[in-house]
Amino acid sequence: MTDENTSTVIVNIHGLLGEQDGVQIEFEEELLVEEGEFVLDEVRYEIVRIINEDVEYPLVYVVVLDILSQT
Repeated sequence: MTDENTSTVIVNIHGLLGEQDGVQIEFEEELLVEEGEFVLDEVRYEIVRIINEDVEYPLVYVVVLDILSQT
């Protein structure tokens, strides 16, 4: 059964393959915690820092933990 009450927020992800300006994505709010992990496009990331103050969208800094598929 799927939780239909899951809320999402738009965040700016930094640290993805060296993009300076970051990548804007929709992110599940409950997963938005420092030291949390998530998978995006077959890559597993860890959130190392979140900045919520004085920004339009939260800034989320990540590091790559694992590449799950190499095709």
